[in-house]
This record gives sequence, C-alpha cells and structure tokens, in this order.
Amino acid sequence: MKNSALSREELFALVWDRPSKEVARELGISDVALGKLCKRLQVPKPPRGYWAKIAAGRKPRKPPLQAYRTEVEKRLNKQATSTTPIRLSKLQLEFLKLAFDELAATGVELGELLLAYDGIRSIPSELAAQVLIVLQTRYETWVKARSTASSMNGAISSLSNLVGKLLPYAKEQLLVFHRQPDERYSRSMGPSISIRATEDFLGRIAHLSRLARTNGCAYVAVDMSALEYAWSVNQISSPRAYSKAKAELCVSSNEVWIRVQLDNSWSHDQFETVRLPLREICPIDLVPAQEQRLAGKISRSGIQRPYAERLQILQEAQVFYEGLMDAAYDMDKAIPNERLALFDRLCFSKGEAGPFVNARRAWRSLETDLEQWGEELESEAVVLCQDILGIRIGDIVLVESGKSTVRLQVERMSVYSSDGRVIFGVWGARFRKDGLPGKRSEHFSIVVEND
Repeated sequence: MKNSALSREELFALVWDRPSKEVARELGISDVALGKLCKRLQVPKPPRGYWAKIAAGRKPRKPPLQAYRTEVEKRLNKQATSTTPIRLSKLQLEFLKLAFDELAATGVELGELLLAYDGIRSIPSELAAQVLIVLQTRYETWVKARSTASSMNGAISSLSNLVGKLLPYAKEQLLVFHRQPDERYSRSMGPSISIRATEDFLGRIAHLSRLARTNGCAYVAVDMSALEYAWSVNQISSPRAYSKAKAELCVSSNEVWIRVQLDNSWSHDQFETVRLPLREICPIDLVPAQEQRLAGKISRSGIQRPYAERLQILQEAQVFYEGLMDAAYDMDKAIPNERLALFDRLCFSKGEAGPFVNARRAWRSLETDLEQWGEELESEAVVLCQDILGIRIGDIVLVESGKSTVRLQVERMSVYSSDGRVIFGVWGARFRKDGLPGKRSEHFSIVVEND
C-alpha cells in the first residue's frame, strides 16, 4: 500500500496495531517519515511503553481517533462539493467563465470543477461562494458591455437565475455584527452576534430589502429565532443570567443590522449592532425573489450554554504547557549534549550511556509528548472558538473593521485571557475590494468580559 493513498483512519489502525518500525518497513519508509506522516494527518501514536505492556499480556486503553480540524475540513469540503448537474444557458456559462478567469488570474485553484457544454457537472462549495462574491462586484461591468437595453435586461435576468442555481452549492459566509458603540458602552463591552448566511437567510434579507425599497420604508424589522444566530455574551461565564433575550433582523434598502434586547431580574439593555452594507454580503439585487422563507440555521446559541469551565481548563493547561516548554528551552540552553556526554565518560566510564545522557533522552521523549500536547491544546482552542462564535476554519467571514467592512477566509483561530477579558482571535486571507481573493493576511478580535 502506498503511503500517499492511506486514509487517516487506515494509518491510525496501522500504528496502533503493531510497532512503528514494522509499519514503516511495510510502507517502505523510515521511522522519521512515518512520524511526519502521522503529524500531517494528525494521527496520535502510541505512548512510550505501550508495546511493552502488550508483550506483558496487558491491554492498555486504545484512544478513539479524535476529529482534528484538518480531517473535519476535508470531509466537509468533500460533502459540500456539488455532484448534481447544474444546467446553465449559454449566456450563464459566459458569465461563469468570466468569473473563473478572474479567479484563476489571482491564483485560485479551480479544484474539482467539472464543466460541460450545458452546465456544471461538479463544483466545490468554496469555489461557488467565490464566484458569487465576484459576481456581486463585477456583474454591472459585464452587463454594461452588452450593447442594447433589451440585451442588458436579458443579462440581468440570466444572472439572477445563475445566482439562484449557485446559492444551494456555495459555502455559506458568516456575518459578524459588533455592538454599535454609544456613550455608555464601547464595542468590546457588548455581545458579538454571528449569523450564517444560508440560502434562506440571503433570500429573506433580499425580500425585506425589496419591501423597504418598494414601500419607501426606512427599514423593515422581523424577529429572529435563537437557531439563526450565535453570540458571545458580555459576561461569558454566566450567560444564563439573562432571563429574556430577543433579537430582530433590521433591513433597509442598502444595509442590514441586528437590534437586541437583553433582560434579567435587575436590568434591561437594548442596543443595535453596526450596519453591514447589503452589497458587501452578496449580489443582493440578483437573489431570486421568493415571498416566504424558512428560518436559517447556525450551530449553537452561545447564550444558552455556559463555557466558563472549558475556558478555565484550557487556559490553565496553556499556562502549564508554556511553563514546561520554557523549562525545555532553558535546559537546552544551559547544558548542551556534548557536556552531558563528557560528564558521563569522566564519571561513569562503563561503555554505556550514563545517567546524564539517559536523563537527556528522557527529556527528549517528554519534548515529543509536549509537542503533541501543544497540538491538542490548539485543536481544543479552535473547537471552543467554533462553539462560542459559530465560526469554522475555512468560513468566509464579513465583519465591520473601523469605518469599512472586511471579508476574509478563516485560516486560524485562538482564544486567550488578558486583564479580566476573554479575547478571541481570528486570522485569515483577506479578499480584495473587487471581490477576488487576495494575498494579504487580516486579523480581528472579539473581546468579552470574563467575570
């Protein structure tokens, strides 16, 4: 079996079935290469002494294969790839190829895209989402290139149908709304609300926007269900303190925001979030009109579930881990291997490794364990961010930053405490103003009070 063809589950079964040397020999690679392969596929290896216990007739516990984020993303991407043919008109194919050309010029891989003469055979969800972003920033330029009014009207209709066909297959963006600062509160003192921009949700805000525009309303407001959004609560260790929480979706002809009411037994708080431009979210004017929409969905509502214990355990583990790593660095810096070997030869010249060298080897083994521990802490931090913020690795996130909005594709997340606060950090590749993926990295933070 070629190691490149091994799945993560197959590799896990091999390294827990027999010693690494035998597995490496079977695969035709070295022990070091096997270790790198396990690290790349995020497969945990048996600890020291595991096979000695097996040889002694004992049956040590075999851990389950944890769903590390790389494997989860891979499976989600595979599941999200469209395998149902999408039939397109000749004009829709022309617009689609214009979008592909612009994306390819920026280095975007078209991946498992399969085109046919009459449409799309297969398209990855990430690519479908990026096509929609390009459409919202470029479609007016493409339509104006058509000479007559009738052909322009036909092009708009064709584009609207194309958007409707791509929406079910596109990876959903995540909209992050910060609290609008006022005289009493800064932005960091209020909940940050995240909404997954499902096909249903986009259809709803497009419909509400048309209502506001047609009827000359300043905006239209509708109640949201708790399943539609997730939020990080100001006092994250006691979210159940709120006896009542209500959120309303507010949509004008060109903006969307959230209005929130939070009540408990001793206070009442009402505020609005920052406003995101509709044109920054999707090609809102091209979303097909549907009068009735079902509610959208998002994984968990942070207000219903406390996370204080998980945060505290993670932070204590990170402090302990950093202390051990500092100790490892200090040992390397203070006592090089050559000095240990010299002391062994002078004091314990028996032709074998003495206690100093053996101590160094034991410490090296601990360093390997620490490296694996560090990876597990990082994975737990990502899972915690996902549960509280509703953001996943690979999501396309639209968030207000200063006086502008920023769209980025999430590559990394972390969480840590500072000065009585919990700070969530999100990093990713930023999209350019023309809707094309860029090379610039962007970062934003969500800060909540930690009582």
